[in-house]
Amino acid sequence: MPSFLSSLRHLLSTPARRLVLANFLLVVCFTATYFVGLIGCATYQLGADALAVSALVVLVNVTLVVGGALAGVVTDRVGPLLTLAASLVGFALIGVFALLMPLSYPMLAVVSALEGLADGFCGTAVSAYPRYLTDRPRELKRMNSLCGTAVSAAVIVGPLIGGAVTTLSTNQTCFATIPVASLVAAALVWATPEAPGAAGEHRADHANGEKTAAHGGFWHQLAEGFHVTFSHRTLRALFLLYFLGFFAYGAFDSLESLFYRDVLRVGGEWMGWLSACAGVGATVGSLLVLRVSTKRLTLGTLSALLLVTGVGSMIYVGTANVAVAVVGQLVCGLGFGAMRPVKDTILQRSCDVSYVGRVTSVMNAGTNSAGTLPLLVAPLVASVLGVQGTLLAASAIVAGLALVFLQLARRGDGKSAGGADAAPSPKDS
Repeated sequence: MPSFLSSLRHLLSTPARRLVLANFLLVVCFTATYFVGLIGCATYQLGADALAVSALVVLVNVTLVVGGALAGVVTDRVGPLLTLAASLVGFALIGVFALLMPLSYPMLAVVSALEGLADGFCGTAVSAYPRYLTDRPRELKRMNSLCGTAVSAAVIVGPLIGGAVTTLSTNQTCFATIPVASLVAAALVWATPEAPGAAGEHRADHANGEKTAAHGGFWHQLAEGFHVTFSHRTLRALFLLYFLGFFAYGAFDSLESLFYRDVLRVGGEWMGWLSACAGVGATVGSLLVLRVSTKRLTLGTLSALLLVTGVGSMIYVGTANVAVAVVGQLVCGLGFGAMRPVKDTILQRSCDVSYVGRVTSVMNAGTNSAGTLPLLVAPLVASVLGVQGTLLAASAIVAGLALVFLQLARRGDGKSAGGADAAPSPKDS
């Protein structure tokens, strides 16, 4: 027992470690309950078709965008600590509601909307948090890589929990994960204060009479986030890469569970097992970023990783063989796992701390909204190409887009001759 307590104290001894663990628990909440819980309940327990599943995912995506947009402004006003801690407590209440209410499609619709809203708040706040703890490039890279590793590990653990619970009980029981994990995460966040330097920078801006995050109304502050994002070459390219890449991936959310049921012909627990395989690949990918020089964390590297996800997805959905699907999930996960810390590091070093919350929310809004239109179109395309054909076409589009971005990034690197954009500050916008 003393050795366990000593190990626990060591694990929680620094703000970075507490943030990483909180991030892990947050993603466990979502991954154990979104795919296996929400979509699993609709597909396996209610027998929903592609259109009904798509409608649930649209609700999640729309409220993710709304939650993320609100969270960006709130984070820049009050800081990520209060934003994230309060959001996690709200997440816990949603889990209790989803667990105790009788299962029906309207109940799943309400939970989809609330879970998307909560995850939008949590995701934006936790992505912005590292920049409130340090501004040193190597420390940012390390912290983002470890947070990405936590996310990837949670993508293993969450679906495994969901799959195990579903095997023993039902998909709805997965929602019990949310209140337990999110309340522990909230306690960890509350014990992780922002670095004095971040607050000091805001105070200095006020003293100099500059326009900071605390000035203006909500819409004005939100507009500033868009202005900073699209007026900065690197941030603008980062937004477009994620928006277009995830636009193609939008078909997966509405059709993937049907691929499991109708093409692979496996039970609902496999929604957890195969998602966990993606988490294994993602863990390896996020850890590999630790070995990459900060100078190599560029848009070109991010484009190459998007190509890896596209090729992995083509392997994943290309056959009706579960063993091949496992390999595809590992490859796809590898790309996604490495993309997250690379993207977050590029964003944080390209953006002044007083805008990092709103720029993060703009990026997340682009990613989440990108998948909304394909969700509505995918069932119609599937009626022509079939579920597997539609998913394979979407994967090929991702790979093609990645090749285009890779070429554009190489040309951009040649023109800039190694020079990076200056980080936008309040004065610049």
